[in-house]
Amino acid sequence: MSYTVLSTALSVTFAVMPGLVFAEDQGEWTELEPVVVMGQQEVGSEKIDLGQKQLQQANSFFDTLKNEPSVDVAGGGASNAKRIYVRGVESSTLDITLDGATQGKNIFQHRGNELGINPDILKVVDVQTAPDASNAGALGGALSMTTKDAKDFVEDDKTSGGRVKAGYNSNTQSKLGALTAYSVFDEDFGVVFSASGVNSENYEDGNDQEMLGTAYDDRNYFLKFNADDMNGHDLSATFNQNSNSGEMQWGRTGSDKGLNVDPASLEEISSTTTTYGLQHRYSEGQLLNLDTNLYFTNILVDRVDAENEYENDNIGLKVQNVFYFDTSSMKSDLTIGFQIDDESSTSDQETGSTYKDENGLDVNSGYAQIDSDSKALFLQAVTSVNDFDISYGVRWDDYNLETGLGEESDSTLSPNLGVSYQINQRSNVYANYGQASRMTGTIPFTWMMHVADGYRYSSDLKAEKSARSEIGYNFTQGSLFKSKDTFMFEASIFRTEIDDVILSKSGLTNKGGKTSVAGEAGIALTDMVNSDETNISEGYELKVSYFIDDYHASIAYMDLDTNTTIESAGEPLTIRRIAGFDSKKVVLNAGMEVMEGLTLDYTVTGVAGIDNDQLKRGGYAVHDISAMYQPSQNSPWAFYAAVHNLTNKYYAPHTTLVGGDFQTSDNYRREVGRDIRLSTEYKF
Repeated sequence: MSYTVLSTALSVTFAVMPGLVFAEDQGEWTELEPVVVMGQQEVGSEKIDLGQKQLQQANSFFDTLKNEPSVDVAGGGASNAKRIYVRGVESSTLDITLDGATQGKNIFQHRGNELGINPDILKVVDVQTAPDASNAGALGGALSMTTKDAKDFVEDDKTSGGRVKAGYNSNTQSKLGALTAYSVFDEDFGVVFSASGVNSENYEDGNDQEMLGTAYDDRNYFLKFNADDMNGHDLSATFNQNSNSGEMQWGRTGSDKGLNVDPASLEEISSTTTTYGLQHRYSEGQLLNLDTNLYFTNILVDRVDAENEYENDNIGLKVQNVFYFDTSSMKSDLTIGFQIDDESSTSDQETGSTYKDENGLDVNSGYAQIDSDSKALFLQAVTSVNDFDISYGVRWDDYNLETGLGEESDSTLSPNLGVSYQINQRSNVYANYGQASRMTGTIPFTWMMHVADGYRYSSDLKAEKSARSEIGYNFTQGSLFKSKDTFMFEASIFRTEIDDVILSKSGLTNKGGKTSVAGEAGIALTDMVNSDETNISEGYELKVSYFIDDYHASIAYMDLDTNTTIESAGEPLTIRRIAGFDSKKVVLNAGMEVMEGLTLDYTVTGVAGIDNDQLKRGGYAVHDISAMYQPSQNSPWAFYAAVHNLTNKYYAPHTTLVGGDFQTSDNYRREVGRDIRLSTEYKF
């Protein structure tokens, strides 16, 4: 990694910081400045600054996470290959939701999770690492997205209006457009609609090499209705549909691993994720605060040229009530609820292929429907006594899973406990521990459907289980150098252990002589088993932030150690899309309003090289700059400009997969080279 570049950037940033003087009067463009809360802070939760991401011209959900120190976005620039790793754990092991509806299902080994959404309609993105019994299947934590209501668009009491946005990205020759319209009527009712699209060509890496199979078209449609404050009732209905299509490679080297050098291997692939959500809240006093969430998510993958479709449906219901108990010396919030999920996966491809087993005998295969259901009861509470906050909870899950290999069931009990102590008005320490479980695992549903005839589970299948622990310290100091500045320091040490990892097994050989370990090369499965080894991700994070008037700066560092290679998998768990590799990562961000209406932002992300028994890969430093200009406080126009990968760095994250040996092969896809992004937005 270029530590010289990082050191220079840090020196310049902090050298000029004390001498900066800014006007106190701020216009509406300063929504980018985060809110600083003095006193005890929420622990184990990191809310993404979406205002800053808008300034940086995040065009996808993955863009909103790419500069976060605890998050890695890997897979190259292809939209169908991107994956998210939080503290070394792949996002398939997170509880990912959009307005409470389940997201992020693994489709295929060589396709990333379906997390497409227009970031402009998001109000909150919360990365939660602390245990919470209300989260389902949160082996590595939770990632929740909340969309905007019509009221979030209201400015200056203008209850109806909209926004038009257009943009262009130079590297991919991308054309972007979005239209959003909203209306608030009778004060308590609102509706918002948004339609957006991106047409993107193949991108070029830092060596100006075109990456075949990375062009795509993306469309996102969003509709939300709200009815608030109706005698204590709040109602919200949400629809979101995201579709992504293009000439892509379905599998093998050149898909999400290695480089595609053969245009003939590309095919038309379209994937569409449709989400419906209905949320109802009712509050009356301290003992009745009811939250009901009904949701349905459909994922449809269409291999147009191959004339094969794969579909996954998930319908769920989550009901919880919060009880508030307050006395003169103690306050408690108690949440009790239940959750039901029913999931199925189907394909119009009924017959598979013929393979050879280890004895040389013919084995036929087919596609069998997958059905799974889960039922859960949970309790989560927080009790505050003086300067102590004690969180505690427990979740009971009951699972059933039916595949072509048979039917399995399991039940688990997952407790959690956390303590936070406010040392004074400026600092607090905390510690937490929690367990979680899930049954379906990370095996893509297109793989899980494809099974060999006559094979059954070799042993009882158990739910995957995790144990997460964290200790940390937060410090906030106002008026450190000047009367209106704020200094913040955060430190945490974390560890995640995942046991009983569900692994797919094959052992069959296709007509080309390829023998599959776990279902790769599209070969049928013969078994699913639990690993008897523990996958561990552990490390620490440090972050320092400084705010004064219209200026902010922060530097964050994460050191991560994993044991991604386990013998029972036969290969690194990164290939199984479960865990990442070791990482040492630093992110520096600085921004300021240089004049009225003009805001600048700069980010450098540095990652140290790695050379161990898991992976050999060089380090890198990537620089991004961005600017936003609004002619006046009341102007309906806003203009954005950004340069991502300013120095045209030729690099790839450690979690990007290689088409060969992880120690020796150079056959892996690098990230997008220099990319100039321009856009404008008009409010009406």
